[in-house]
Amino acid sequence: MNLKTEKTELPCPGGGRAIKTTYGDLTRKRSLKSSKGHEYKFKSSDQSKLKRAMDKIEKLQKSFEKDMERAQKEFEESLNGVISNADLILKN
Repeated sequence: MNLKTEKTELPCPGGGRAIKTTYGDLTRKRSLKSSKGHEYKFKSSDQSKLKRAMDKIEKLQKSFEKDMERAQKEFEESLNGVISNADLILKN
């Protein structure tokens, strides 16, 4: 997941059509204008908080993916162990 390129929409501050943007734009651009000229002017401190939160989510996502891979491998090995170590009883 790359939040920087994830699309989102902000409601127009003047009540018009929503402003299409990305989360990355929200952390970089000083302002965003609607098609009618209504504008959001962002505070850099709020943008920094958003960027840190996005970075944290991405870091947690990567960590989760690694943990999930390990858990799936362990599951597969355990399942194979259950089957391969089972006593087989064959009937004529």
